[in-house]
Amino acid sequence: MSTLSTLWAISLSSLISSASSPILLSEIVNQSNNYDLQLIYQKNTVVGNDSSISKKRRYEIEFHANSAKEWMITVNRQPTFWVKDLPDAAIATTKLAMIMSAQDFDFNLIEPIVINGEYIGKYKNVVLFKIPKSEVVNPSLNLTQWINNLRVASGAEPLTLVEAQKRMYQLAVTSEQIDGVASWYGPYFQGRQTASGEQFEQQDFTAAHPSLPFDTYLKVTNQQNGRSVVVRINDRGPYVGDRNLDLSHAAAIALNSDEVGVVPITATVLVPSGANPLH
Repeated sequence: MSTLSTLWAISLSSLISSASSPILLSEIVNQSNNYDLQLIYQKNTVVGNDSSISKKRRYEIEFHANSAKEWMITVNRQPTFWVKDLPDAAIATTKLAMIMSAQDFDFNLIEPIVINGEYIGKYKNVVLFKIPKSEVVNPSLNLTQWINNLRVASGAEPLTLVEAQKRMYQLAVTSEQIDGVASWYGPYFQGRQTASGEQFEQQDFTAAHPSLPFDTYLKVTNQQNGRSVVVRINDRGPYVGDRNLDLSHAAAIALNSDEVGVVPITATVLVPSGANPLH
């Protein structure tokens, strides 16, 4: 084992030693700068005063190098999320193993949140990973996918896109609704300045409306198929016929309306639901 591998083993063992439940740390293998770390937790607990045994779910948590700048974290061999360097991969793997080994671990508490432009996966108040908005074209979609990867790997039901968006932006439904028609716009406007001053990104979940305040969130539902998505108003329009909303291409795809072009919709206004749970 190389010196670097030994240092990582010592560091990770020190972190794990403070956990309330036992975790087994396997050897870190160094082969051409490719490191694999495996943390495994499995425990039997006696229930009540009898001899019945309840087996806690077994989680095998690893990280692997996809490339020099990308490390994949897996749970029970299922890819969950990615980080950019070895230290972050080791810390994320250890943190996740400690959380999932806790006796009171509740996979339903794996949730998304957005704070100061960073799209964060968290468990209770513990940050598991961050996705800077500047690094991806649709961070809310990426965050939803990573959260659902973790939830499914640990035995929970995946969140719907709308439920994930409501949680990450901490939004609550109001009684204010708009029934009308929505179109979409995309490639021709890509990169152009919107009425809010932002650059238009067709792969993000945004929309144009004639008068709603910028940064208003709407839950938009396609009346023809029931599919929904949350969009943020950052532009003005549409100015054609009786249309009420102009959706980004990504939003239209989420509603399965990109090929049809124009669909009847119900848009529900969403508002902030409360304080930031990580503050």
